Order: sequence, then C-alpha cells, then structure tokens
Amino acid sequence: AKAHATMIEKVYGLDARGYRALLEAQGGRCAICRARPRSKRLAVDHDHKSGAVRGLLCSRCNHDLMGSAWDSIALVAALWHYLNTPPA
Repeated sequence: AKAHATMIEKVYGLDARGYRALLEAQGGRCAICRARPRSKRLAVDHDHKSGAVRGLLCSRCNHDLMGSAWDSIALVAALWHYLNTPPA
C-alpha cells in the first residue's frame, strides 16, 4: 500500500488521501463500468497531454477502452455513433 501511494503521488501528483477521496467519491467503483476491483486497485486515469487526473478506472476500462481511444474525443464519438447506427 505504501509503495502504491508513493508511486501515484510521484507519477500523478495524487497523494494517498486524494486517492482515497476519489475512490470514495466513485463509490469504490470504476468511473466508467462501475465494477468493483477484484484483485488490483483501480488505476489512476489521466489526460496524457495535461497530466490532469480524471478518475479511477478498472484495468479493463483503463487499458482496453481508454487506451484504445488514445484520449481522442473524436474517436469515442465515432464509436458511439457506430454502436447507435451500425452500417449493417
């Protein structure tokens, strides 16, 4: 726990108190899919350009969804449009 707190403060500027407050604000769940973490802590999601922390995500949402979207709102909007109006 101490190593995790040290790492997130160094990398994201989010101290242990801030992490716990954000986790509590999210109800202990991933900010996107609302799942509770099973074996790992929720990952700190951040804007890769500004470094600003956005929230805490499960590894699936952090890597598979956000990572694949490359922080692109246009790509996420295109995905939303595709899911709502598929060509087939």
